[in-house]
Amino acid sequence: MQNFHYHFLKTNKELNLITDNLRRIFNNTLEIVVSLTEEVETDIVVRHSPVSSIPELGSSGQYSKDARCIDIYLDLNNPHFKNNYETEIARTLIHEYMHVVREQYVPWENGTLLDSLIAEGLTQSFEIEVQPDLPPSIYATSFTEEELDNLWNKAKDILDHRGWENDEWFFGGENIKRWSGYSLGFKLVQDRIKAIGLKASELYKFPSAYFLDKK
Repeated sequence: MQNFHYHFLKTNKELNLITDNLRRIFNNTLEIVVSLTEEVETDIVVRHSPVSSIPELGSSGQYSKDARCIDIYLDLNNPHFKNNYETEIARTLIHEYMHVVREQYVPWENGTLLDSLIAEGLTQSFEIEVQPDLPPSIYATSFTEEELDNLWNKAKDILDHRGWENDEWFFGGENIKRWSGYSLGFKLVQDRIKAIGLKASELYKFPSAYFLDKK
């Protein structure tokens, strides 16, 4: 995988014993996701960082457009992570790589709330496309149908909003519960997938408004 550059931060030596395993998981996962989408040269930086990891999972990630870099944060002492080591690392990379390829066609960093909702809905839909034997992620399925309807009613009039205010839809705020945007985005994309029979890997080039048909 010559276009993917791995960087394992080893200052505190936590990753020393698992670097070879991480490289193997990345190689196997990237071979699959590239075959379903396209190859985009990317740096992948991995660090042991409990404070940056999702407590329920022991891992998390983020994509930076300017550096074309995926950051992966791991909590090697997290019980869930210890018991789901390979699947969680792979899921995180699947999720973030969909951001990479989506960004080539529909820039979503500093985009609208709709752009962010659809971007996250695509990443989570891609997770279950690549890992069909696993349930959707917890952040994709955190709300009931009634709650999702209420979230849509809150979001539908501000879909063109830009800026940091949109962050609360994903990380929580005074009036928005944590993971609201992830779950609402997942529903929007899944509704479209079910309506037209295409997969996330076949939809990532489409504009965000395409996913609002019949909404």
